[in-house]
Amino acid sequence: MKKIILIVDDDRLTLSTAQNLLGDIYRVVALNSGKQAYKYLERHTPDLILLDINMPEIGGFEVMRALQEDTRWRRIPVIFLTADRSAETEIECFRMGACDYIAKPFEPQIMQSRIKSTLELDGYRKDLQRRLDEKTREMERITIQAIMTVANTVDAKDDYTKGHSMRVAAYAELMAQRLGWSEEDVQNTYYVAMLHDVGKIGVPDAVLNKPFKLTDLEFRLIKNHTIMGSEILKDFKMFPNVAVGAKYHHERYDGKGYPEGLKAESIPLIARIIALVDSYDAMTSNRVYRRRLSDEIVMQELEKGKGSQWDPDLVDIFLELIKEGALEKQWMHEEDMAAPIFDSEKIFGTTMGSESILEAPTDYLTGVLSKRRGEHEIAAGLRAAGGCLMLMDLDHFKRINQVHGHLAGDYALKMTADVLRDVCGKGIVCRTGGDEFLYFAEGMTGRDAAIDKVNEILSAFAKKQDEVDILKETQLSVGISLSGGDGHEFDELFQRADKALYHVKQNENIRYGFYHSTGLMRTPEQSKSDLEAVVGMIRHQNDHRGAFQVDYEEFGHIYEFMSRFSERSRQETQILLFTLFSSDGSDIELERMEVAMQCMEQSICKSLRGVDVGTRYSSSQFLVVLMGTEKENVRVVTDRIIENYFKLFGGKDITLTFDVADY
Repeated sequence: MKKIILIVDDDRLTLSTAQNLLGDIYRVVALNSGKQAYKYLERHTPDLILLDINMPEIGGFEVMRALQEDTRWRRIPVIFLTADRSAETEIECFRMGACDYIAKPFEPQIMQSRIKSTLELDGYRKDLQRRLDEKTREMERITIQAIMTVANTVDAKDDYTKGHSMRVAAYAELMAQRLGWSEEDVQNTYYVAMLHDVGKIGVPDAVLNKPFKLTDLEFRLIKNHTIMGSEILKDFKMFPNVAVGAKYHHERYDGKGYPEGLKAESIPLIARIIALVDSYDAMTSNRVYRRRLSDEIVMQELEKGKGSQWDPDLVDIFLELIKEGALEKQWMHEEDMAAPIFDSEKIFGTTMGSESILEAPTDYLTGVLSKRRGEHEIAAGLRAAGGCLMLMDLDHFKRINQVHGHLAGDYALKMTADVLRDVCGKGIVCRTGGDEFLYFAEGMTGRDAAIDKVNEILSAFAKKQDEVDILKETQLSVGISLSGGDGHEFDELFQRADKALYHVKQNENIRYGFYHSTGLMRTPEQSKSDLEAVVGMIRHQNDHRGAFQVDYEEFGHIYEFMSRFSERSRQETQILLFTLFSSDGSDIELERMEVAMQCMEQSICKSLRGVDVGTRYSSSQFLVVLMGTEKENVRVVTDRIIENYFKLFGGKDITLTFDVADY
């Protein structure tokens, strides 16, 4: 696809000249004011902006400052256009953050050369940033996996603390959320708490598991785990305060704790939180000398220890969480789990030995194949016999982590993997990311067989939802590609399955879709009913909150404003729905449809006035509201839009029609 260049200049001759010079090479969007530029950027992201310095109302430097201040726009390369060739102006252009500047009047070869160089450099920058981001995510993932492994290894040393570190982390995370901390700080708290007992690695197992009273020497060994943990973690910089949590989580609010006898607020807040939730888990876990205490007794003990053992303000908050039952939601007891989430022996072998996590054959959490091993085996299966690739996503997974904690999210992933393993049998199943799985059925190249299999998977998942409450808050979405028609290599099929999955997730009424899906395009008859549905939603917007789910959440408010304006000015307001559809009813490839959609959007935006409103309605439709326009004049606008569309698109396989609301 052509690169998109946005030109912002109040001089129409300049815009026309630039379009003529660049139109054959790039997609050129020409706007004549800073206000129009802001409006365009709210909906689109061009590859390059050519920005005039001297414009009325909002000058180029002011627009540039706005671009630099907005995270959505600051990375878009900008070239200033100016007739001022002075050194001061050139210096100011670069000081503002421009990549280059072009003097007016334009010298065609110089202009094209500078634009080409800027786009190439930006492409290199994006590629380097992408690689850096991938490496960063990879390192974070490896680090988190290592943390999980260490925590499980520590817990495995003590016969009576299985899952202790994960429970403490889950409770600490909930406390951080209740304290109103940022998402990043909440996540940091989770991992700091996860590693609070890492120093127990250096404590002999016989001491940790001794069922009788400890000698003074043994008690000193136990107490020393705080110092040892701090030393182990002192150079670990990924999560702030991780060494602090390990060192001070046995300090007491009255100053009688260890290792330093800190008192009250001189104890770091993160350590005060861990001290409280650590004690709660000890009281609610089974021990060799007693069974877990009831919530009533635990709350009495917490009340007794307010201001002496624990921070009284934190105790009050924690007691509220207990009364609300929030801790039960945050952590699932072992008897509620079909199988342990982590297998310490397996994890220990793949992470602490000679083999790295990246090379491990199985995913550390779910037990299915790892991403690297799975992709390797799928590629081999494709070469041998072809097959069907399904990319599956666990919808609303992030919300589970946010509401119930990461442990609940891990459990949801484990249960999903169990379903796939049971249903897919000899097929290849691997985990490709946080909440995504791949399934490959070798030799399956027909749509009917693929539909039977995906329905079997979805049915099994639905049954598992009846058994596991946490799964009721999520759903599986599946994108499908078939070797042969959709490609032969793994990368091709994965990209097509990913695009099919994207379109499935845009429609909550379907759970799966193929890469070549007839459901992605609308017919003229469907388009008419779509517009009637839009008008109905507008009429009853107070009864149907949240009906507009794509990029037009504020559409109802906009329509109210326009209705009041029309009543005051006694002018009409028209609602139009533009729809793309296949000319001969055949399937349209996703890339082809997106090209047509972009051409339609550009044609519409060129024809709208500043008071009109437009937004995407679906993957093949665009909704427009014309203010102060009588119905008999609509045809003038639509004819211009349709004419511009066919000029831009150039093909006849995807045609454009429109409907006007009878409102």
